[in-house]
Amino acid sequence: MKTHFNHSFFIVSFLVWCFSCQQSISYEISSLGSLQKDENGNCQIIIAGTYISGQNVGDSNNLEVLVNVTSPGSFIITTDTVNGYSFKASGMFNSNGAVRVKLFAAGNPMIADTDHFTVRYNGSFCNAVVPVISDNLTSAAISFDGAPGNCMNDTVYGSYAKGISLDTNAKIKLVVNVTSPGAYNITTNAENGYRFSASGIFSAAGIQTVFLAASGTPLNTGSDIFTIIADNSSCNFSVNVLSAVTVNNNDYFPLTDNSYWTYDDLLHPGDSIKKTITDTISLNAILYKVMREDVMFGGPYNYFFRKSGLDYLEYAAPNKFTTFFQYKNPVYADIPFLEENLTTGAIWSSPEYIDTATDGNIFTIRYDFTCSNAKATVTLNEKAFTNVYQINMLPLLRLAGNDFEYTGEAYLFYYTKGIGLIYMKKSLSGFVQAELQIRNWKVN
Repeated sequence: MKTHFNHSFFIVSFLVWCFSCQQSISYEISSLGSLQKDENGNCQIIIAGTYISGQNVGDSNNLEVLVNVTSPGSFIITTDTVNGYSFKASGMFNSNGAVRVKLFAAGNPMIADTDHFTVRYNGSFCNAVVPVISDNLTSAAISFDGAPGNCMNDTVYGSYAKGISLDTNAKIKLVVNVTSPGAYNITTNAENGYRFSASGIFSAAGIQTVFLAASGTPLNTGSDIFTIIADNSSCNFSVNVLSAVTVNNNDYFPLTDNSYWTYDDLLHPGDSIKKTITDTISLNAILYKVMREDVMFGGPYNYFFRKSGLDYLEYAAPNKFTTFFQYKNPVYADIPFLEENLTTGAIWSSPEYIDTATDGNIFTIRYDFTCSNAKATVTLNEKAFTNVYQINMLPLLRLAGNDFEYTGEAYLFYYTKGIGLIYMKKSLSGFVQAELQIRNWKVN
């Protein structure tokens, strides 16, 4: 009995110990995603702070990267160690989509140099170049044209909307006169929740161009006056903050009856295009919405659209988006041009369409789509649009027996939640062939 009792006591104690251990164990799910790159394959990295040889880095020294999160969870983003210092960030992603993350520096740059880092996250990587200046480098002497009044030759980039965090597109280009080369740190005052800054090295005297990056979130609408200060010179520039347009629809391509959109033709000033949902039609036993396009010369033209689940499709001739050839007797088909619930970096392709062209060759065509930004803010015609999908589309062609090749044509579309298409540009080998931007609309 004594042996049996001790054995039972051991089992109970072991189970209690195991339960206590399990109470302290937490199972953490790692996030999925990748470092985001633009359409040219370049990472969107912001380098902050000044790096000086022999001096420890501080809180102002960091790299900001854009991450496309496809599944929430914990994350660690790191760089290698170069010249005595490195960058790292860790934490939790709570939702999908594009997220900006700051990797804070640690260490002490040993020598003045141009340091090349590799940023890594979940098998994806980006390159970052950080300049380290000498501890005995003198400060640059610079002045601003227009000082002490309005800055001359300044250009404000980006969209500024009340309550919307500023992205990497928000910046100002400034022309400065460098009278003595050296390190520079140009800043503005903080105004209405945001500011501009830039730092680096001017290696030569003369007229130089510098970009000051914006950071923060505009709190109110109106015109904000900023003062740029560097050395003993200063000048002013203004930024207009708008209210984001309001919407009463949740679709990125509304197809409600009698809704309309009017666009300015930017290649032909004074011309406009109006598109209206006028009717419903059955094609091959499938219902489509009819969109009538009224133009100044020619037309009207009818286009056919439908929504299937999360996909938007246009029923059209498959070669609609290329001018390189025409099918002899085109058989219309659905082209999936847009989706709901997109995330930054999402890609998709149309089906492959094959037929005989007017010259007798058999061509296969396909369209490749990329969502380069799923949460953009865009200003057009003094209106600020939020929740904008920026979609890049490239046509590809293949002759029988050959591989697909890009035609050199490129399309850029902006779709806003609750409004639809607000901007479109088509280019060929870098030359713009068509460009439209929205003027007004009514979505029922």
